[in-house]
This record gives sequence, C-alpha cells and structure tokens, in this order.
Amino acid sequence: MYRIALVALCFLTGVTSCAGSPTKREAATPNPKITYSKETIAKEGDEVKIDCAVEGVDLTGVQDFSVSWSKINEEKPANSYPISNNDRVLLFSSKFRVDHPADSQQYSLIIKKMSEEDSGLYRCTVNFGEDQKINADVPVTIQKAPYFTDDFTKTLTVTEGDAISIDCQPGGSPKPEVYWERLNQELPYYGGKFFKANQLDIPLVDRSHKGHYVCYANNGIGDPANSHVILEVQVPPEVVVTKDQVFASMTEEVMMECKVVAIPAADIAWLKDDLPILGSANYKIKTVPLEGDEGVVSTMAVTQVSSEDIGTYKCRATSAIGTAEKSIALITKSPPLISAQSRKEVLYDLQRNLGRDALPVVIECMAEGAPSPKYRWTKNNKTLIWEVDPRFSLEEGTGNLLISDPTMDDNGLYQCFAYNNLGTAVADPVYLLNTSRIEFSNDKDESDTYNVKAELGRPFKLSCPKVFGYPKPTLSWVKANQLETQIEIEFVNDERIISDPEGNLWFTHITEADDTRKNNFQFICLASTTFEPNDFSMASIIELSVVDPADGNLNLNEEQLNVESFPMYTSNDTVKFIALQENTLWCIFGGEPTPTVSWRMGNGTELNETSFTTRNSGSTLVFLDTKVEDAGEYQCIVSNGVGEVKTKSVVVVVEQEPTFMSAMESFTVEEGSTITFVCDVASTKNITYTWMYNGRVISLTGGNMRRIIKGNTLTIDDIISTDVGNYACNATSDTAYAYSQATLVVLPGGYSTRQSGKLCDGMQELRNEIRALQDTIQLIYSAVREQQGLAQYTQDILSQVAEKLQVPAVRTNITPASVTDDGNKVGNTDEEDVEGELAATTVSP
Repeated sequence: MYRIALVALCFLTGVTSCAGSPTKREAATPNPKITYSKETIAKEGDEVKIDCAVEGVDLTGVQDFSVSWSKINEEKPANSYPISNNDRVLLFSSKFRVDHPADSQQYSLIIKKMSEEDSGLYRCTVNFGEDQKINADVPVTIQKAPYFTDDFTKTLTVTEGDAISIDCQPGGSPKPEVYWERLNQELPYYGGKFFKANQLDIPLVDRSHKGHYVCYANNGIGDPANSHVILEVQVPPEVVVTKDQVFASMTEEVMMECKVVAIPAADIAWLKDDLPILGSANYKIKTVPLEGDEGVVSTMAVTQVSSEDIGTYKCRATSAIGTAEKSIALITKSPPLISAQSRKEVLYDLQRNLGRDALPVVIECMAEGAPSPKYRWTKNNKTLIWEVDPRFSLEEGTGNLLISDPTMDDNGLYQCFAYNNLGTAVADPVYLLNTSRIEFSNDKDESDTYNVKAELGRPFKLSCPKVFGYPKPTLSWVKANQLETQIEIEFVNDERIISDPEGNLWFTHITEADDTRKNNFQFICLASTTFEPNDFSMASIIELSVVDPADGNLNLNEEQLNVESFPMYTSNDTVKFIALQENTLWCIFGGEPTPTVSWRMGNGTELNETSFTTRNSGSTLVFLDTKVEDAGEYQCIVSNGVGEVKTKSVVVVVEQEPTFMSAMESFTVEEGSTITFVCDVASTKNITYTWMYNGRVISLTGGNMRRIIKGNTLTIDDIISTDVGNYACNATSDTAYAYSQATLVVLPGGYSTRQSGKLCDGMQELRNEIRALQDTIQLIYSAVREQQGLAQYTQDILSQVAEKLQVPAVRTNITPASVTDDGNKVGNTDEEDVEGELAATTVSP
C-alpha cells in the first residue's frame, strides 16, 4: 500500500473549517491542531488505515467533543453516508473498524480488504462542541496503471496560421506524469525530443508542424500508456511564378510557369485578360507534381505567338480553403528606347554632399524595352566600372547612376547605354559639375553697408558689386523697412524702380518718403543661382539719403518744374534671341513724373497678348515662347507729359537651334517591308545629320546597301530580321544638337497574312520555288564568272604564243551574263554566242 501522510495544520483561531469545508465562524478557543492522512493509494485487498487526530489541547471534559468519519460523494452529495463516530462504527458492516489508542485523541479508520468500490473521498470531522468543527478530507484510491479511455489514433486537421492546444488527460493512480513526443522530429516551438506537460500548445501553426505526435503517461505502475495524434495542416493555395514577365517575338514559342503549393490539392486554371483559357491548338497546358509534398508545377506554352496572344495571363489555384493567383505579362520583344534622362548638366554642392545624411547625386537614365534593358555608363568616353567604387551604384529597376559623397575627381562627361539582346539605346551625354559658392567683388571690404547720396526728384542708379559663381548668379534687389519690433523685406515692386539684367537698380526719380533711410528704408542687393534659386547671398546694403539737386531746381516740390523722360537702360539696336525660350526687351527711361511705356511692332501693329506680355510697369517686353516668325522691329513708346514722346526701336533676330518638331516614329513591320525614319528637325542654321544603329554611326561605304540616307531621312529596304534595333538621329549645327531615337521590330514574313487567315493555297510552295530559282541563278552566275576567268587565262597564253611567232592576235571581249542582287540577268547568256566568241580567237599564220 502506498500512503502519503502529509500533515495539515489547522489552528482554531476563529476559523472552524479545514480542507476547504466552510463552517460557521465561532468564538476563539485554544489553538489545537489536527493531523490526518492526505492521500492513500492501496492495492486491491490491502487493509487501509487513514488517520485523524487532535493534538496540542486537553479536551478532557469537553462536552460534545467527537471525531467522526464519513464517505463523501462529491458528484451526488445526497449519496454521502456516515461511517463512524469516535470509536463506534455506525454501519451494519464488517468492512470498517476504528482504531482509537488509549489516552489519545486519534481515531483511525480501518478499511478491510480494499476494493474498487471502497475508493473515494473520506472525511474526518472534529467536533469541539458549540458548532465548532474542523473537516479533513482524505482521498483513498486503488493503485492503477495509467490508461486512456480511447485507444485509437486521432487525426486533428487545422489550417496554417491557426493556434491549437492538444490536451492529454490520462487516467491512473497515482496520477501519471505526462510528456509529449513528435515521432522522428523535434517538437515545434519547444524544441528537443520530449516536452513534459499535459497540454501541447502551438500558437501559430505552419505546414512544417504536421506529423505524428504521441502523449505518454507514466505513474510507475505497469507499463506507460500512450495516445497518438496525427496533425494534418491545411495550406491555402500559394502561387509562385518563375517570371512575372515573358518576352517573345512573333511566331516563336514561349512558356509560362507557376508553382502551386496547396493542402488539400488545388485546381489550377490559366486565364488571359481574366478569361479562362479553354482548349486551343496554340495553348498547351501541363501540370507535373513535385517530389514529396512540395506542390505542383503548371506550365502553359504558347506554341506560336501572335499579336492576339500578347497580354496578361494568370495562374489561378483554387482549393476548398481558398484561392490564390499570380500574373504573368507576355510582352513583345522590343529594342531599348531611352525614356528619361538628365539634361546637359547635373550639379552638386561639394560641402552639402559630404554629410552622413546627404542624399546621393543622381544622373538619370531610364529606358523602355523588352526584355528590360541593362545599363552601362561611360565617363569621358571611357567605360565606367562603377562596381569597384562603393560610392557608386545603380538605382534598382533603372539605370540611374547614384554617386555618394562626390568629389571634383568625379566631375566629367557621363553617358548612359541601355541594352538588351535586340539593340542598344544611347542617352545624351551629361556633365557632372560641382557648384561654386557665390562671391562678390566687395568681399574684402570692411563693411557691406554703404551710405549713398542721391539728388531729390532726379533719376538715379544703384549698382550691385560684381558677382562670381557657377552656375552664373543672377542679381535681384529687395527693400527693407525697419519697424519697431521687426524688419519687413520685400522684393522691389515699384513703377519708379526697375532692375536691369545686369543687376543695376534704376530710379525714374528719387523721393525722400519712399526711398531713404530717413524713413528707415534700405536697399539690399542679393544673388542666387538656378541650383538653389531660393538661397540668396547678400552683396551689399544701401542706405540712401537725399540732397538738393546741384542745379538748385527742386522739381519734385514745384509742379511747373519736371524732368523730361530720357533713356537710362535699353536693349541694343539689334538683339539676337534663341527660339523656344523666354526672351526680354528692355526700355527703362528716367524722368519726373514717372514715364509710361508701351510697345508695338515697328510697322505699328499691336502685339498679340498670347505671345507677349509686359513687366516692370511696361519697361520690359517679354517674348513668352519665342518663335522664328517673331523676328522683326519692335518699338517702345515713352512719355511722361514733359517734352516730346520718345521712341526706341530694336531689331530682333531669332535663331533656332536644332529642335525636333515631332518625335521619331518607331516601326513594327514584316520582313521584306520598306520603312523610312524621319528626323523632323527645325533650325535656322545649317544642320548635319548623323544616323546611328544600336549606338554606332551608320556608314554606307561598303555596308548595307539596303539602307539609304538622304539628309534627314533613313530608308531601309527589304527589311530582314537582323535589322531589329534602336535607330537614332543626331541633328547638329555649329552651336548645338538635337538627338532623338526610335525602334524597329521585325515580324516574320507573311505574319499578317497568316494572322488574317487568308493565306492563299500553295503560297508557301511558291515562295520555296522562288528561293530555289534564285539559288539556281546564283549558281549560273558563279559558273559564268569561272568560265570568264578560264577564257581570260587562255587568251593570255595565246597572246604569248602570238608574240613569239610575231603575228597579231585577234582579241575578242568576253561579256558574261551578270546577275543583279534581285536575280535579273543582264547581258548575253546565249551558250552558242559564248562558244562562237571563244572560237573566234585565232592565231594568224
């Protein structure tokens, strides 16, 4: 018999229950304690003794003191029954007796010949009188080997991503210890071979967790018991495509492939433009299972690609627990074509690009094409091996060249080349240059604040110090107003005050109220560049004060005294503008009152407001988008009511650098076709056209005679498959160039006819016969040439013989038949005539 005699202490300090049996709270008594058996496990047929005793207090003379035993049915309390009271057994049964040693307060219950029906919970109740009781519960069980009520293997099916808990509660006495094993594999999450616990938790199931799990129960009695669980993991369909883009030429065969993993297995369907692909001679679908449970591979072959086959395909997998799909684009192969690039210059600031947080300098280059183009770069016309410098990289998915922490050694001329297996596209060359900081000619002066005096009411000019920097800085003026608590700054915007393109500030006349430091005004000259147009450097601060005019005439204060308008700054008599840019004519006049300025054509025609506008109170005429036809004479008319109306005439000459008026057209044509690329360039200068194929200049000397260049056109006759590629035109003048490109895609001969289904019967046979005839003609041509050589050799021998015999030789010209490239025969090919000419070669006696 196994017996656990753990002692529980219960102190009567106002608590009248033990072992979880609540009773009524009574007044405090001395602190006795009871001892009792905690749990008893016995073999069948054993005699079992369970103890219950009171210690630590003398209970002699205590009325109503008793120790009783009862058997408790926890599930059905009504079926509980008393067994004994003190040393007296209350049942009419010889099953039980009470052992009460003399002079003690111990009452042990003896169970004779333990059987299964004797198992249960026995309760010892100590009654101290006046309803003061203590209960002590003692479980009594028969020793039993571990067991499971179900001895079959269970299958548990879950979905990947679920959380599961597998509970293992075996029977047995004493209570078995439980541990888990996963056959032939480590346990998920816990690792190792075994895990001791009743409950096996997997908080996030994945497909790798499937397998055979075993719960083992062992209490040292008999053999351990086990329970088996097969964990099946369902996996929603997953689709992976080998390539999401497939490139094809017309009539060739291509294959698209997807891998599908799904448990349970999924149905796989292919779709084009979201419509299912059904049976077709042009589509072949095949599905092959992979080893193990790795899924299947489904392929769809397009046996002969046509234009209708180009589009988006989907591999779709559907199972009982979900659907998944991936797209594959079938794209026509095409040569590269530059789609975006940096222009002329890329600038960077040496200082600002040297920080940890500084962004790299980007020289842009992006190209279209199928397959997607790869990129290479040159620097100063030499291959740039950018991979060897960790500061250099190419932006993913583009050809953009990224340069971190650039230095002046990186400056130079860069050019991008985009290529695939159909051709090469060349971008415009781009200069990488560093900017220089803005400097002024007065930087060494002690102060940049200057006091300047001007005559009241008279015209005046403020000049800004000379400015240096790259890119070339532009000068502007602001007016500062010093208020009590702040300084207001605004760009000069006054009909009396105008800044010219050289940075000078012109006043039609000076006023003390609006211009001078007397009223806290200052004029500040600033410089900025196109690299950072909002970053201004200050050149000088002008504090203006007024003095009376030297001639003593205070015209500003006397209405009868005024200053007649006169030119202060105007454009030259003849100016040269560049077309397609904004250009400006200047007509700044001084005077008091402030002159008004208007503009017109030299012939008196009014200006078109959509093409022209005026600024600076009319003092500048702006050509918004200069055109070649804008050339001519322009006049500004100036008056301030004093003296005569003034007129300034300017002749405008407009030059247009080479400019593409329309982009070059790309072609997709069949073999045997003829196309013409047009370099549609406008310019007022002489233009030289250079044509290029895949980045190389096309040379017609000894080259392909099917290519014909006539100025701004390139014609290709009788196109063949190897003509596919990138074609570019470079239109160059003495000062500038314009560059454009297009692509040529070549389809197999007869493609459109086959596509329309109107191919005449026997057409292919006719083509074959024509080709055979051409081959025959070529053989005849070669034979005739060989015969010509033999005849020439014979003629030379006869000439030598005749010379030795000193007789004249009769020499006959032999004209063999010639065959042109198109198979047409030219000249005499009659066999008898040839023989006659050979026979006519004789030696005179």
